[in-house]
Amino acid sequence: MKCSGVTFGRENGQAVILVVLAMSIFLIGALGLAIDGSQMYAQRQMAQAAADAAAQAGIMSILNGTNATSSHPFGVGTPPPSSVCTTADLRTPCVYARDNGFGGSASDTVTLRFPTTVSGVTLSSATVPAFAVTVQRTLQTGMIRFVGAAATSSITARATAGLVGTVSPDSIIVLASPLDSPPYNSPNAFQANNGASVVLNGGALAINSINGDAATISGGATVTASEIDCACPVGGVQTNNGGSFAPGALTGKAPVPDPFASLPVPPLGTCAAHPTITNLTSGTTNLTPGTYCGGIALSNNPTVTFAPGNYIINGGGVTFGAGTASGSGVMFYLTGTNATYRSMTITNGASVTLSAPTSGAYLGVLFFQDRAIVSGNNASLTDGTMQLTGSLYFPTTAVSFSNGISAQTSSTAIIAKQVSFAGGANIKYDPTGLETGLFTKAAALVQ
Repeated sequence: MKCSGVTFGRENGQAVILVVLAMSIFLIGALGLAIDGSQMYAQRQMAQAAADAAAQAGIMSILNGTNATSSHPFGVGTPPPSSVCTTADLRTPCVYARDNGFGGSASDTVTLRFPTTVSGVTLSSATVPAFAVTVQRTLQTGMIRFVGAAATSSITARATAGLVGTVSPDSIIVLASPLDSPPYNSPNAFQANNGASVVLNGGALAINSINGDAATISGGATVTASEIDCACPVGGVQTNNGGSFAPGALTGKAPVPDPFASLPVPPLGTCAAHPTITNLTSGTTNLTPGTYCGGIALSNNPTVTFAPGNYIINGGGVTFGAGTASGSGVMFYLTGTNATYRSMTITNGASVTLSAPTSGAYLGVLFFQDRAIVSGNNASLTDGTMQLTGSLYFPTTAVSFSNGISAQTSSTAIIAKQVSFAGGANIKYDPTGLETGLFTKAAALVQ
């Protein structure tokens, strides 16, 4: 007996259903990938913008020194420690990251780091040469999780900013004209005589005068530098009576711009906090920053210590006539009227050890003469025991050395209208530019 088969229906359509189902899953996955991928891409672009902004704000603060002086400091210490921003952090880079949409919630992590090197980039020799920011955010995924993807994903963006720039090759820049303005036509802008032996250890000499008698080396004096450049015509650097210079002067060179032309003038305060100190003659005295009217003078045998900061000398100048004076991180601004102005004087018998600030607006500037002064009262350094670390900036007056000055262990630079030597001087060049401030400072994103 034959059994007849029972047919319940045709099976051909089931394959179509399976194909449609598979394609639906694929389309959902593709759609989810597109949506979530677009979201992640947009979020990462925003994160990169936040990291860039935070890194640039941080390095500018480090460049200007406000990272340490702010009420919310960062990047201090050697080396500075890494840290993570809180959601209400008021440190400058944290604020900039938050202002750009990152760091205000627990799903974000903003990390601050201070690398000392960056591959492929030449950084300055500053204590903190670079600043890096990493921004990370955890995102909730959307449709892509329905095809087995994780419920969350993270995006990360990094930015590194650094201090870059060039160091001036010069130890002495003779501006030869007030405010570094043409025509630079001062005669005898640079002089060495009386058997002076002037050695610029590693540094160059730049003379801006275009006068045919821009520089004179005479009386057995010698001048030795890595290079001697003069804006003057051929013959503008003259030797007389046994004077000599090495190497040969290069004439017709372009004048060197005043490196401190944009240096801000410190605020002129009152003298209420600091009575006039016309003469310190004995004992030990500790002086603090501020405005001093009538000058500061040392004679006989006092011991004076200057605390770090800016000293505004309103008339009377600074005279180190005897005794011992010391201070680190100090800047002296010499001002007054043309009648009351006096410059800086160091004489035989004084022991002076001073160093300029190592950060902030006056980095590397030890003495700063008011640009408005047209007095003939010039800075004079005579046969004292001195270690001056920093720049002597006298844009409209002269600096004169006499009777043997040695500065081999400290880095010194001179930027003045005129410079003269009537005795030996051994001046050490600053290859970093950070001790003398002759570093063309710039901040930039480097990664």
